[in-house]
Amino acid sequence: MPIVCFIIGILMLNGALSVAAKNQAADGGFTKSSINESYGIQWKMEYGSNPGIGARYEGPQPIGDSDNDGKNELLISGRDCTIRVMKWDEGEQTYLQVRALHPPFYPFVHCSAGGMAIGDVTNDRKNEIAATWYSAIYKYFLGKYWMIGANPWIFFNEGGSADCLIGDCDNDGNNELIMSGGGGWQSSSPVGEITVLKWNGLYLKRVAEWNDPAVSGYVYMAGLGDVNDDGQNEIVCAYENKVMMLEWDAGQKVFQPTVVKRYYHDESPFGCVCKDCDGDGKAEILLSFYAPHISILKWNGTGFSTQFDITWADADPVIEGIDAGDTDGDGTPEVCAGAGVTHILQWNGTTYVEEAVLPTFGWMAVVSIGDCDNDGKNEINAGNVGVGDGQNFTEWVFKYGLEP
Repeated sequence: MPIVCFIIGILMLNGALSVAAKNQAADGGFTKSSINESYGIQWKMEYGSNPGIGARYEGPQPIGDSDNDGKNELLISGRDCTIRVMKWDEGEQTYLQVRALHPPFYPFVHCSAGGMAIGDVTNDRKNEIAATWYSAIYKYFLGKYWMIGANPWIFFNEGGSADCLIGDCDNDGNNELIMSGGGGWQSSSPVGEITVLKWNGLYLKRVAEWNDPAVSGYVYMAGLGDVNDDGQNEIVCAYENKVMMLEWDAGQKVFQPTVVKRYYHDESPFGCVCKDCDGDGKAEILLSFYAPHISILKWNGTGFSTQFDITWADADPVIEGIDAGDTDGDGTPEVCAGAGVTHILQWNGTTYVEEAVLPTFGWMAVVSIGDCDNDGKNEINAGNVGVGDGQNFTEWVFKYGLEP
């Protein structure tokens, strides 16, 4: 049967990338707020105006040491049948593409990695790269990334996976590969909103799932963290205008669901991040929306309350363009949200105040925080999946304190 990758709700068969692979150096430019917080463009790449190959996709964990040499890499994905492995070159002062990964059966099968992640999937204390295409994992050895495993169950059952996440969701001390997606518009598909795969020493085995019996939902970006302060990780995901917390029941070997919040308007929740947003060392639920809207939910001891909520009028939808982390080296996390321009917010003890605005544009499917250039300080990786007429699909790396 024909194999089609279903990513972000859009079916696409892509041709080869027609954009030149030469990396572009930063071309300057920064924004500054009234409290003098500044960020410069460390690196920028344009991928042309063709949405079929130029649009950029998200990965919740695109920054990490994927080749286990002690230095981080940056993954860039999109609708071009390629995951680019980028590495900072200190001499050239730019990011260089050191490898390009393709899906199984390439070039006979063309599909896009809607999501990718760096982490220890095989639990050997070394990192791998995971990709949503066929739930594949790649390991670096002998100077090359080798595909060591794939599980096509989602795609062979008419489902799709928009993103993937590496972490311990069953709290057994070992990582799993968490695939978010669903059966899409195929009512007959058995694929649930969350599919969990585990490396058993030989291959990726499907070990758990969440399939909401009430709806046929689709999860674009799930989060993982201890959001209810019980010492255990939970998966948090949004679909069908509700936010769900999934707690693993080790006895029954199923996820126990809790509805965190429902939304009764057209601005549906889209993505989730489970990280410390306010600097108290505890994870909050950071929600993005299919609208220029974000919300932060915090555990209050008995349930979740809204710590912060904001909509930017006449802006672009945030969709997956959301993350939290220390972007300016002050030891306190910032919240970054791409709503056309990318807003940088920080908790002041009472609310979140805007520190800076980055000059991005379009629908921001990529906003991720991590140490891309291996200087011990975080950068902000950003990219768009939708742009206006005459604009190019673009990927950026912003760094705090750069001169314009």
